[in-house]
Amino acid sequence: MIRFAPPPGNRKCRIRRRFAAAQSSLAAPFLFCYKATFVFSADTEEMALDLSRKSFAPYVAKKGEEYMNAKQRTHFRKILESLKSELSEEIDRTVHTMQDEATVFADPNDRASQESDMALELRNRDRERKLIKKIDETIARIDANEYGYCESCGVEIGLKRLEARPTATLCIDCKTLDEMRERQVAK
Repeated sequence: MIRFAPPPGNRKCRIRRRFAAAQSSLAAPFLFCYKATFVFSADTEEMALDLSRKSFAPYVAKKGEEYMNAKQRTHFRKILESLKSELSEEIDRTVHTMQDEATVFADPNDRASQESDMALELRNRDRERKLIKKIDETIARIDANEYGYCESCGVEIGLKRLEARPTATLCIDCKTLDEMRERQVAK
């Protein structure tokens, strides 16, 4: 656990502490992994790595084993269902926290800070809601025996890529081409 604890009387240190807390709270929505997530708390001004997520041992394919057999589909289904339940719990926890912390501040700056924090939380939860939807679609693909194959070209996505990103729908080559097209259009 890393703590930002500069001396309380120094103005520059207070500014650095506020900047670090704001930076920490902004970094949280962009970092997500099903094995570990980074939890940033601006209130306590500390940053910690939360390893409470269940980590699954990577699937080790046996020699001559068929790609996306029942065991592999079951393995990925467990990962996806675990991730979905954790995200749902996180959303519920946020709703209860926001209801409990609904206080009215007399100072307009405090009120604005609270509103921006709530807006950030809601944006994070919206991203997680979209991820839950994608997880549901992926579980439906597992049920239809279409999981693990590229939607674009039909090639096997690969176990390593699916371990890193269980909701992947494109093989690495198609995803690379897709990202290149996005960059060209953005310019």
